[in-house]
Amino acid sequence: MESTYSIKDLEHMTGIKAHTLRIWEQRYDIVVPMRTETNIRYYSDEDLKTLLNVSVLIQKGWRISKIADLTKEQLCQTVFDEAVLNGSQSAQVTRMVHSCIDLDERSFSEVLDASIKEVGEEATFTKLVGEFIHQIGYMWQTDALGVAHEHFASNIIKQKIYAALDRLEDQRMSAQNPGILLYLPQDELHELGLLYLHYLLKSQGKVVVNLGQSLPLEHLKHIFKDASSFKVVVSVWTTQPLPEQVAQYAKDARSVMGSVPLWVTGLATLEWTNTDANITVYPTLAHLGQALAAMV
Repeated sequence: MESTYSIKDLEHMTGIKAHTLRIWEQRYDIVVPMRTETNIRYYSDEDLKTLLNVSVLIQKGWRISKIADLTKEQLCQTVFDEAVLNGSQSAQVTRMVHSCIDLDERSFSEVLDASIKEVGEEATFTKLVGEFIHQIGYMWQTDALGVAHEHFASNIIKQKIYAALDRLEDQRMSAQNPGILLYLPQDELHELGLLYLHYLLKSQGKVVVNLGQSLPLEHLKHIFKDASSFKVVVSVWTTQPLPEQVAQYAKDARSVMGSVPLWVTGLATLEWTNTDANITVYPTLAHLGQALAAMV
């Protein structure tokens, strides 16, 4: 079933202001929105993909009048060339978003493989994949893309990240070199951000223990018998815990983790007022990644 988007959704996802979109509709027919019975605009997946392409070319210095003269096929080909042939990160991310919407594994892999060949694994996974997750975050949050789409993207990225992780040197955890523990709460399946953090940290020579998705808190208890094993616990709360359960879940997590700090981000934390000094809430995955990268 095709998703639909409001003009505000498109503004968030493309970076093009709603006012500008309305002007472009009138002058250039860049996209032609559908309308509800009450005359409110709404847009399709195809409209979103078109505007993501337009946004890439605008960032590359194209004039909207020149873009409007391109056919849909020419627009797609131009962005494809920027992504695969010229290595433009914004075009690469847009191509990956398109592929995720269409569940097009060949196209998604093609962008990743071209980036790895051009700039290497580390830059691809810490920059390109990180930017892809940031770009698509609003779509996860608003259910414009569901868990199936996230599994599609994460499974392709997993294959490539795991191969790259195997080529990185493992660090031994000790009292002098404690690790960073990554996990997702029970029933939390949005794993892509955790994979990104895993590679980011290991590529910097940090000790990482990744317990993956959907882990009940009681299964963590025996791990924290020796609190000195970890310098911080990291989690991404997107759909779990539920908004009304976040405060209690945080309290329960702290009782399990003892003195080890807990760093979290995700949609589930946005409306939560944290009062625990041992928990740090980051507004985005990018902010959390930056803080972890700066950790000595």
